[in-house]
Amino acid sequence: MDFDTYWKNLIDRIYTRNETLQSDEALFYRLSCIYGETMVDGIKAYFERRYNEFEIDMKALTQCGFENIAIEFRKARKIMFGDVLLDEPFVKQVVSDLLDERPAVSPIVNAINVIYEDLIKALAELDEYKYRFGLEKGFYEDNPP
Repeated sequence: MDFDTYWKNLIDRIYTRNETLQSDEALFYRLSCIYGETMVDGIKAYFERRYNEFEIDMKALTQCGFENIAIEFRKARKIMFGDVLLDEPFVKQVVSDLLDERPAVSPIVNAINVIYEDLIKALAELDEYKYRFGLEKGFYEDNPP
């Protein structure tokens, strides 16, 4: 099966059938989420959607050799939230404030934008890595018949 078919089936398994992924497939999905949430909608969206997965995501990045990406995400977390425990109401409020882009939050928005620009190339490398990882694990084929 090709990547698109695999991905559609994977999403169905997770969100429709409530399946819990294990091992390599869980790692593949985690890396895909880190990449997708950040590249599509930015760092603020990543935290809004994955704040409760942050520490596990950072461990996965480090495990796969992407300590550089984890470092940038940790910088962003510190700038956006400080050292407080992240919970949904707090994260949503901070993200909402940042999206409003009032002058008071401009320094934070600017700092996050700089981190995002630094992440672009590394995230492209992460995307290539997770795609190759999926091929190696046999989740899909590059050019199926």
